[in-house]
Amino acid sequence: MTKRMTFAYVYFLTRVFFIGFGFSFLFNIAGKDAWISFIIGNIISLFLVWYIAKIKEKYQVNCFLKEKGNLFLKILIGLFAIIVGIEILFIFQTLASNFFLVKSPHWFILLPALLLIFRICKKSFTTIGRVGSILMYISLFMVIIALITLTGYVETKNYLPIFTTDIFHLLQASIYYVAYSTAPLIFMILIPDTDNHLPKYYFLANLTIIIMGTLIIGILGPDLINIYRYPEYMILKVIKILNFIEKVENVFAIATLFDLFMVLSISMNSIKEKLPLKGQNIWFSLILLFVFSLSIFLGIYYSLALQIYYYLPIILLIFVILILIIFTIKLKRKE
Repeated sequence: MTKRMTFAYVYFLTRVFFIGFGFSFLFNIAGKDAWISFIIGNIISLFLVWYIAKIKEKYQVNCFLKEKGNLFLKILIGLFAIIVGIEILFIFQTLASNFFLVKSPHWFILLPALLLIFRICKKSFTTIGRVGSILMYISLFMVIIALITLTGYVETKNYLPIFTTDIFHLLQASIYYVAYSTAPLIFMILIPDTDNHLPKYYFLANLTIIIMGTLIIGILGPDLINIYRYPEYMILKVIKILNFIEKVENVFAIATLFDLFMVLSISMNSIKEKLPLKGQNIWFSLILLFVFSLSIFLGIYYSLALQIYYYLPIILLIFVILILIIFTIKLKRKE
């Protein structure tokens, strides 16, 4: 695992839950002051990411999940990976069905992803890292071009006056920001590498989220940010290349598909790596089918899926806290 691969993992894991529902949910809580919550959440997250990095560093030496007696932790990580996988697929199918494949059935949208994930998870984390390092450069190029182009459409009046949101909702949005941006980084503990600069990589990846979220407020204004379900996609519609090339939002939206694909690969491979070698492909195929079937179910019953998504940050934080506590206890016993 090279530094570039590790950065690619952190880049995609940090960004993924802001696609589709993440930004809109935070805007509904904190309104146009959400950018303040982004900054507060980033500061809090750096401490949590630092602790995850410390756990990862010690785990690389001990790697106790290969030993017997750690079934509960394996199940906990497996459930966490399944939840992440289901939510990623739900985001993917809602994004695709709303903007790309409007009349296609949900199973048809998800079928190529199922086959692709099964194929790539037959490889190792290193192979996924190689793919991710290539996709990261493409994604970064698109994101940077989009951010630079969008700055010209920002209206400063949309940020004023500031601090109109009460402290409780600002802190709530900050905590949810922490959950969205740091929870997927739990998978980094399981990924073998020699480069453990998670806080630095997280901060760099997080800048793209903070800048994008702030631009959304400045472009759409306080009213529209609470209306659109995909505000980050809607602002892409204003982009013009060389002042005459329009309707390029679908091209820039490809970067979001990279995020979804990479995190889905990481979460599913985290499950596969911990399955017993005997019958591994069979068990992994059944788990994949369960994840895809449940995501299709949520896509059909959209209102139920939205209710679950509102509780997702809390669910993610509970899993993160439990996993980190158990890792800490296990590592203390190894010392």
